[in-house]
Amino acid sequence: MRSIALIAGLAMIMPALPGASAALAAPGQAKETSCDNPRSNFDSIYCERKIFMQADTDLNTAYKALRVQLKAADRTTLLQSQRAWIRQRDEKCGRSTESAIGVDLVCAKDVTIARTNWLNDRTRECRSAGCRASLLDE
Repeated sequence: MRSIALIAGLAMIMPALPGASAALAAPGQAKETSCDNPRSNFDSIYCERKIFMQADTDLNTAYKALRVQLKAADRTTLLQSQRAWIRQRDEKCGRSTESAIGVDLVCAKDVTIARTNWLNDRTRECRSAGCRASLLDE
């Protein structure tokens, strides 16, 4: 069985579970982790995970917004482009051995935000000057 690790920056640790930061608080203190000042590497991972999850939600929203602007053939091109991007993201931000799987959350977040910006740029082009199919396979 392989273990799963998340990497924030250069630290590789096991992922914190949602709500785990409150469980790590001193007795009688069930506070939400302050992502401005995380108390531990686990809190840092928890915060990066939250940001990544929002970035992933934003990416899906941007993808859907662009997709509805496109003709059927262009939607196919966009789907192929998105699948290629996912493979690139996984290669760049993922680590795998026989005994462990790791994800660099900072890398995944940054790459996801960049892709979301790219999708939003294409949507803006479609709305203003018309969709340019030649840009969809980047």
